[in-house]
Amino acid sequence: MTAPHQGVTLLGAEGARELTALLTGSGSGTAVVERSPHPGAPPLRVVFRRPDAPPPDTAPPAAAAEPSWLLDRHVLRLAPAPAVPRPGPVPDLFPPGTAVLAGTPSGAAGGRTLPLDDTLEETVHRLRPRHVRAVVELHGEDAVPSESLLALHDALFRTAKACAALPAPPESFVVVVLGGISAGRVPHACSGLFTGFVKSLALEWPGTSVLAVVHESRDLASAGPDAARETVTDQSLPAVWYAGGTRLLWQAVADPGTAAGAPAPAPALRTVVAAGGARGIGAALLLALARRDRPRLHLVGSTRPDAEEPDAHLERKEFIRTRTTGPRRLTVREATMAYDRLGAAREVRENLAALRELCGEDRVTYHVCDLRDPEAVRAVVDRVTGAEGTVDLLLNIAGTNRAASVEKKRLRDFHAVRDLKVRAYAHLKAAFAGRPPRRWCNFGSFVGFTGQTGETDYGAANDYFNTAALHHHAAGSREFTLGWTLWRDVGLGATPLMRTFLAKSAQFTAMPTAEGVHHFLHELDQPEQPPATVFFGDAERAAIEAAVPGYLDFCRAAPTPGGPPPAPGPVAPEPPGAYVDDVVDRAPGRITVVRTFSQERDAYLLDHVVRGHPTLPGTFVPELAVEAALRLAPGRVPAVVEDVRLESFLRVYRPDRPETKRITARLVREGPRESVVDVEVTGDVVGPGGRLLVRDRRHFTARVRLRDEPVAPPRWEHWADHGATPLADPYHLPNPAVLLSGVFVSTADTRVHPSGRRARYAPDRAGIERWFPDLAVPSVLLDGLARVGVLDQVDLPGAGSGWTPLAVPRTIRRIDLYGGHTDASLAAAGTPVELYSLPARLDLESGQDNRAVAVTADGDVVLQIKDMTGVVLGHVQQTTGAFRERPRAATTASEATR
Repeated sequence: MTAPHQGVTLLGAEGARELTALLTGSGSGTAVVERSPHPGAPPLRVVFRRPDAPPPDTAPPAAAAEPSWLLDRHVLRLAPAPAVPRPGPVPDLFPPGTAVLAGTPSGAAGGRTLPLDDTLEETVHRLRPRHVRAVVELHGEDAVPSESLLALHDALFRTAKACAALPAPPESFVVVVLGGISAGRVPHACSGLFTGFVKSLALEWPGTSVLAVVHESRDLASAGPDAARETVTDQSLPAVWYAGGTRLLWQAVADPGTAAGAPAPAPALRTVVAAGGARGIGAALLLALARRDRPRLHLVGSTRPDAEEPDAHLERKEFIRTRTTGPRRLTVREATMAYDRLGAAREVRENLAALRELCGEDRVTYHVCDLRDPEAVRAVVDRVTGAEGTVDLLLNIAGTNRAASVEKKRLRDFHAVRDLKVRAYAHLKAAFAGRPPRRWCNFGSFVGFTGQTGETDYGAANDYFNTAALHHHAAGSREFTLGWTLWRDVGLGATPLMRTFLAKSAQFTAMPTAEGVHHFLHELDQPEQPPATVFFGDAERAAIEAAVPGYLDFCRAAPTPGGPPPAPGPVAPEPPGAYVDDVVDRAPGRITVVRTFSQERDAYLLDHVVRGHPTLPGTFVPELAVEAALRLAPGRVPAVVEDVRLESFLRVYRPDRPETKRITARLVREGPRESVVDVEVTGDVVGPGGRLLVRDRRHFTARVRLRDEPVAPPRWEHWADHGATPLADPYHLPNPAVLLSGVFVSTADTRVHPSGRRARYAPDRAGIERWFPDLAVPSVLLDGLARVGVLDQVDLPGAGSGWTPLAVPRTIRRIDLYGGHTDASLAAAGTPVELYSLPARLDLESGQDNRAVAVTADGDVVLQIKDMTGVVLGHVQQTTGAFRERPRAATTASEATR
């Protein structure tokens, strides 16, 4: 007797697509076919595995010899490239017949201004400009583009599209990006949006001089002459950069990386989040990673894997025929889209099944999420970090492509391509703020490096990934972008149309999946990933040489990895300090630098919270002042910081809103023994929507005295501890006024003493080495010493005794620095330091004379604070831990500007 059939039968060609991929080797070595035995029944699964495929719990066998790969690894860098102007005079940047596109009135220095509203196209058609100039100002922009910046980027595309419809295209189309790079050659993250656009447009318009000039200067008067000179300079890549007085170009340096790589972390410690990795090249790479490491995987995508319809088992032709007939018929386009959605859902299910087969059923989670929805992205990241803690690797994979010339490309298609990458990146950055992944990998494109006809949107988004990675990498983040070419068997390159294009154009190498997997795993295994990497082979080299003769020679002229460093440019960039990002103004005896604070870059501020907001400690003002002052008197060392006035808090209110501050230093006096420099720290107050409310609001002022050598320390006689009474440091107890944690928990054994107050300095060495390895002033020690001054027990009316004040500093008459010590040197040496504050009774709000000293065990004074005043925000009860806020009226006069 034959048992009744309980399974599913594959009829005709059902499952052929999955089996073909399995047998031809273009898939993962595992094929999963899902079918329902009858409508409404749960699907049944059949898993096929090639005999040569490794079992789920083993890695693929090692190759006997390293295969010859089609693509080479190149690291992108900005390298000096002196200009070779054509003979003749330099023209005006805004010649007659120029139309100007600018985000602010200050950018429209000449020519006819184009509106950013709905009349833009009409204005272009009426003016018929011979020249187009776009002026972009990035110095006030965050690392993720604002809506106003994206609107300007839209207008750039709309202007080009309108020009393409004119009887004759413009003679030149130049984009000047102000504040797009620092003097230290670090690009602004958003600069790539404009360079990537220009590189693709230049290939579409070979008869027009299309160019982007990215300049460190914030004003057109300074950048304009360089931009004008570039209009009569023979170009290679049509995007040039000016930083520290040096002209720079992208240089692709061949670098195979470390052969062996670093050992992978233990699988149990690895959590991977893939944004957009359930299909295409992302799925192929995740399957390889799953075979090798079996990580905990979280995949994020918009395709619903449970999408199913009664006709889902039909092949494409039959499905479309069925859906386009009958009373509820669809159009052919609608039926085709429905079929593709079902195919995408099936592909996601199959890939998830294969990943679970490799990693374990409970180690792969799929989150349905539109990456363009910020709240949905935040909810997913909340779930992932809540369950896993820190993410070890984020793969930012999502992308789409709708190639068309600017003349034919629709604005909605431009948005669809650009925004899927750019907005998804912005939403991921916002969601991970304060809890960043250990490594962040963007999937970029070769097109972002060179541009490509029809890819003004795709090129812009991918070059943004390049400059964003360089920007964040310079700030200490392990972010990197991989610039892929087309894959032969998966993704965009696998469609019949694209395969035909590849064969005819011969401009791109069709990379096999096995090679892509190799490059990906090889990159992950590098001890350190360079911020921007691009892969290309012989076909790409031939295309570059044909389009830009001589450019590859410039790339080959770079020093070999591990060889001597490159020759410096005409003007060597100044090395940035911990609190100096860029020099924005310089004159004899004066300098202005800027520093951008963010919750991602300066995550230590989350450990120093004043009234609920991450806040820079007032005791870090000497460091800001010293770093700026040293730019006016290089080679000297700080000896004294005096007349410190703390007028308003420097806060970073939101993860998605960095705060840029200006630090201006003025040389007051310079002599053979001492340089005296006055320093002011200011920042703009910006309201909702980016509206400027107050320009250059003052935060802090100080005077710095610099000497040739550190001052020798005076001696201090340690107090006997008889009569001391232990007190808890109120800043470490839960309270809503001033709460310190992490690296700022720097004191121990806090106590009151008949002669004053004292404590032991207890630095967090790991935290200092992470956040403050290069400070010139021992700022963490200074913070701990200042806090010792509040140790006291007072009576509060109606609340009894035992209350300790919580105060913030307001002024410091003088800080003396001795011996050249820093937080890092003290922590590394394990130097014991005792902290003292006197007199015995101290009211910080009274203005009475006071003194605090930090002293080594041998009696050498490390630093001294004289005459500090403060504002009391509240009190903490030493016995119960209760908090009582001081009435706001009592602090209004003292804190009005804070």
